[in-house]
Amino acid sequence: MGMFDEVVCCYPLPHHQDARFQTKDLSAIALGERWIGGTLDEYEITQDGRLRRHAHEREWVEDQSALLGTYLKSVRDWWEDVPDAHGDVWIYTTETVTRPQKGVVADEKDELTAGDGTPGERASREIEFRIRFTNGRVQQLEDLSEPPAVDDRAGEIPPLTTGRTEDGSDVAGRSLEEQLLANIRESHASLEALLNRANDHWGREDCVYRHYHHSFKVYSIQSLTMEILTALQQLMPERQLCLLFRSILEAGTGKTFSPDHNRHWAETTRPMLEAFFHAHYFLEMVVKYGGILESPPSLLPSGWAAVLTLYGLR
Repeated sequence: MGMFDEVVCCYPLPHHQDARFQTKDLSAIALGERWIGGTLDEYEITQDGRLRRHAHEREWVEDQSALLGTYLKSVRDWWEDVPDAHGDVWIYTTETVTRPQKGVVADEKDELTAGDGTPGERASREIEFRIRFTNGRVQQLEDLSEPPAVDDRAGEIPPLTTGRTEDGSDVAGRSLEEQLLANIRESHASLEALLNRANDHWGREDCVYRHYHHSFKVYSIQSLTMEILTALQQLMPERQLCLLFRSILEAGTGKTFSPDHNRHWAETTRPMLEAFFHAHYFLEMVVKYGGILESPPSLLPSGWAAVLTLYGLR
């Protein structure tokens, strides 16, 4: 599960305005901590869309009842804006709902019960929003929540989905997964041609050699990485790629050779190769599974699961 942060959203939401949400994305865009999911901080999104963080000044206090005999105590706290926040944040929570059994009726209190008067089965419904921040303010909000299972036909309420089918496949993301696979299959020839160029002598083979040979020609790997990035993004241009992937590419692209880099060769050029290897991996998985899958699989191979993660579908 990992660590997370808590979010209260006063910015207008289509529903669940009073909920307390969790997120694992704010540590990256608010604090620059890209390798952790959260630090149990508190955030607020104001009514006018500003992102604010509950900051603390802490000091160590000895306490024999604490797990380690000491803990960090907040001695001063305040709320501060996060004006540099830029990127996508997913906030989420769950709610418990009643899934009716056959013969369900509603009593005077509007509570669902089975025909024998016992409560219906309880299930969880996922509530999730994607919020895009630009310069610390909400730019876009998208509701990704599971829809409430209400069917007015014959006054019946069908069973609620918990978000996964019996075989473990995602229900909510199924249509987007089908769209992604269709786009990959449609562009498969050009994606395969790009992968072949990345694998040929003047692609991976020469550029890795240039890194070890301390040749400035290794810098050319960046253009191939960006070409792969563009091809991947165009498969679903409306979706932002995984934050971790973007951070790796940001560290390994946009560099211009300078003689000073020779003194810090590994620190300067190795991120270029890392960015290329990650982009190459996703291109390879897209080509592989676009060539063998005709529909989204029930049991996810690791490579296809990685592709779904890249596009925020898993």
